[in-house]
Amino acid sequence: MTASRSFFTRFAPALALMIFSLGWTVGLTVWPRSGQPLAAIFPPSAAGSPALLAVAAAGADEVLTFGGWASVVLVRSNGPDLISRLYDAGALLVLRAPQMTDCL
Repeated sequence: MTASRSFFTRFAPALALMIFSLGWTVGLTVWPRSGQPLAAIFPPSAAGSPALLAVAAAGADEVLTFGGWASVVLVRSNGPDLISRLYDAGALLVLRAPQMTDCL
């Protein structure tokens, strides 16, 4: 038991740094910013038209497309408070959309 405990204590700082770095990188990758394409994820019960109506009610300037599921809508707006309005309209999660949506 002592050998495994000393093994863990030797590598605990490196493991903690690795987990922190991974979390930081993922956070910077998906953290939404105004003016960039956003992926608004709505509940499955709001798939299709209800999700599209919620995005319109939130005041998105442009609807790019639906995501992989009909409850994910990719939008763009220059308004600084679109993210909070999407949450108010019922979005479960708002993330930065994948870069390939820039060509749309």
